[in-house]
Amino acid sequence: MIDRLTTGLRELDFLARLARATSRRTFLQWSGVSIAVATVGCGDDNPDPTDPTDTPVSPGNSTANVPGTAGTNVPVEITVQARAADDTNLNTGGDTVVATLTGANAGQTIRVEDRANGRYVFTYTPTVEGTDTLNITINGSPIAGSPFTVTVGAGPAQLGSGDIGVLNYAYALEQLEAAFYTAVVGAFYVGVTAEEQQVFTDIRDHEIIHREFLKAALGDQAIPALQVDFVGVDFTSRDSVLNTAITFEDLGVSAYNGAGFLIDSPDFLTVAGKIVSVEARHAAVLRDIQSPNTAAFAGDDTVDPASGLDVFRIPTQVLPLADPFIVTAIDASQLPTT
Repeated sequence: MIDRLTTGLRELDFLARLARATSRRTFLQWSGVSIAVATVGCGDDNPDPTDPTDTPVSPGNSTANVPGTAGTNVPVEITVQARAADDTNLNTGGDTVVATLTGANAGQTIRVEDRANGRYVFTYTPTVEGTDTLNITINGSPIAGSPFTVTVGAGPAQLGSGDIGVLNYAYALEQLEAAFYTAVVGAFYVGVTAEEQQVFTDIRDHEIIHREFLKAALGDQAIPALQVDFVGVDFTSRDSVLNTAITFEDLGVSAYNGAGFLIDSPDFLTVAGKIVSVEARHAAVLRDIQSPNTAAFAGDDTVDPASGLDVFRIPTQVLPLADPFIVTAIDASQLPTT
């Protein structure tokens, strides 16, 4: 009996010392379909105002750096600065800071980090365009400026890495070409011949097949449909249309040539080789239409006379050339380089 009592007293003493030593708790709060995540820890239940490291926080004086706009699929970072009643920044952590997200991206997870220096950093990644609302509280009270509004627009298309990134890169170019030829065939330029109409129609159909093939191969890893801009093209002018078409075809051929060594999968490489051969045929027939009965289709600007090989460009050379025609931002930072 005495042994059991002694053991019980020891356990009570241990729990009492543990309670005194533990001044931080972890909170995870869910609010409907939105997620509210509290920081790791909370302040002392009885702060000592004479201790400079234990100054009580003033939620109403505390602030947050919240971006007013954001892009889809791009992390949003919010930094909360805990402040005291005299507007001085606190330099310790441990307060219960909660961010509740509602609106277009209410289902997204908010992650939080207590920097233990008076700052708390929340991040979430919006995937839907629209308006998000963030309610931020410290110890149950709203901070200055809460709730905050974030307007989410279309973010950059993330090509990805490895073979997926290279396929998305090709998919982006095929989207551009398919959109261009669809516009050409939709309203032919003045003076177009029946032969030219047939050539442009065939090329349009080929580019759409290429686009849809790559989209299907990528599945749910495909980038979204790109917004394009052909404001610089005069679709009523034969010269403008042919010059742009040749530019796109030459660019496409050089892009496939320069991306082939980045592909690991033999199956993907085989398909890329088949597509680039068709793109080269497009370039040849367009040059022949523009300059009939000449050798322009195999000119020095496309075939190196010393090596007998086609021009090739790596992605960092191709994307800037395509950029004037693509409104959607493209993030190619994860593409392989070797």
